[in-house]
Amino acid sequence: MKKLIIANWKMNPETIEQARLLVTGLEHRMHQVLEKTDVVICPPFTFLAPLSHYSHLTKIGAQNVSWAASGAFTGEISANMLKNWKTQFVILGHSERRLYLGETDSMVNAKIIACLNAKLTPVVCLGGEEGALKADMKSLVSKQFLQVIKGLDKKHIEKIIFVYEPIWAISTMKGSTPATGEHAEEFIEYIRSLVAKKIAKDRAADMQILYGGTVNRDNVHDFARFPRIDGVLVGASSLDRDNFWEIINEFARESIHKS
Repeated sequence: MKKLIIANWKMNPETIEQARLLVTGLEHRMHQVLEKTDVVICPPFTFLAPLSHYSHLTKIGAQNVSWAASGAFTGEISANMLKNWKTQFVILGHSERRLYLGETDSMVNAKIIACLNAKLTPVVCLGGEEGALKADMKSLVSKQFLQVIKGLDKKHIEKIIFVYEPIWAISTMKGSTPATGEHAEEFIEYIRSLVAKKIAKDRAADMQILYGGTVNRDNVHDFARFPRIDGVLVGASSLDRDNFWEIINEFARESIHKS
């Protein structure tokens, strides 16, 4: 299975020219890692359309979507609208949307259904809740997992990419502390065990489960060295072309060593 590296640009960069340079810079290098690694770029909505013309070896994702297919929802964008721009993935349940925008598990659940109906891949974050500590993670991840998959059948659960995103390890959060690769692997396997209770165990073993929480060129080896960490969701470091490339390349190198 290929490793999956997802760039969450958040509300960056400021201009389409800066965004274009980030994507084209990756495109020129992607042939070096394409056999072992898939890369998804999730820019702000306003850059999706223009970047779809420059993204060939990289893939395009969105940072959010509406649960509604259409209608009077000011400021929202539907899953079918995203498909017009080569979008294949959508990040859902990110800690920042939960903390700052009041996104709930039931909202994430509705958005997952909207994505699946439009044949988009939901990238669902678990582990984000205000004030949650390291000791809270198993109960929090379990609760969020059960709520976001509510009403989904096995074939739909199999199409979700889950991300372990412990809020206490995110550098933009006050008092954050970095997670270790051992901790990330432990919780990725824990999420896999939760999935295995809902679908066939062999199918759960084949699902991609990622880590997200301040991954950069300095610490990426600590995560890439664990074969069961299927990739990473990268925030700030994805806006630095060389930094992001080191993350991609490290996962590709480790995949070659482990194969």
